[in-house]
Amino acid sequence: MNKLREKTLKNSSTFRKVEKQSVTNDVEGQLREAILDGRLKPDESLAEAQLATQFGVSRASVRQAKFQLAQEGLLEFDSRGTAIVRTLTQADVQEIVEFREVLDSAAIRLACTRLTEHSASKLTRCIEQIEAAPNLLQLTLLDIAFHEEIVRAAENSRLLAAWQLLRPQLVFWLASMQRMHASMISQTHSETAESHRELLNALHAGDADRCEQLARRHANGLKKLFDNIDTPQGIGQFRNT
Repeated sequence: MNKLREKTLKNSSTFRKVEKQSVTNDVEGQLREAILDGRLKPDESLAEAQLATQFGVSRASVRQAKFQLAQEGLLEFDSRGTAIVRTLTQADVQEIVEFREVLDSAAIRLACTRLTEHSASKLTRCIEQIEAAPNLLQLTLLDIAFHEEIVRAAENSRLLAAWQLLRPQLVFWLASMQRMHASMISQTHSETAESHRELLNALHAGDADRCEQLARRHANGLKKLFDNIDTPQGIGQFRNT
């Protein structure tokens, strides 16, 4: 039996009692945040009864939250039906990056001709928030929010639906990478803000080819950085198959 899957919820004491008005959503939100910020580790099992007690809710509410997180690709179920925090394979990462590159490129070309002042204002605000992000998880979420705003500016509902399908796993991967290599990306705030500002300037100029070039470079940049880091710490988060 995989010993990693026998882990207990060591950090579960950080969970708070949830509000009755939106029980499942609150449980789901807290579990998602714990996965993304690393308090719940890859291959860690989520004991339904224990979580229900800690949250002060029914097991049914915890079960519904776990099913939603499994649909997002953050959890998976083992042969016993136990929910496990997912560990991304190298193949998963490759697919996530490829899918993102396709979506970002299509969205930004459309946004070039459909960008409104309102959307441009939101993008500017995202950049300002990125520069002031208090931690790596918030930086990751704001990074994704910026790109989602570009997808929304493309005014294509099917493109947006595809992006929203990808987003949870994209956040999961980016957050994991940034946590593992925080010491190597101390300039992440300024570098992320600058690359986004460059994208926004190209959007304002209406240069679709330049926008697509920048989008592809941005989508692949972080992956290439981490692919070039050949250390046990750098590859320990992911399975090879």
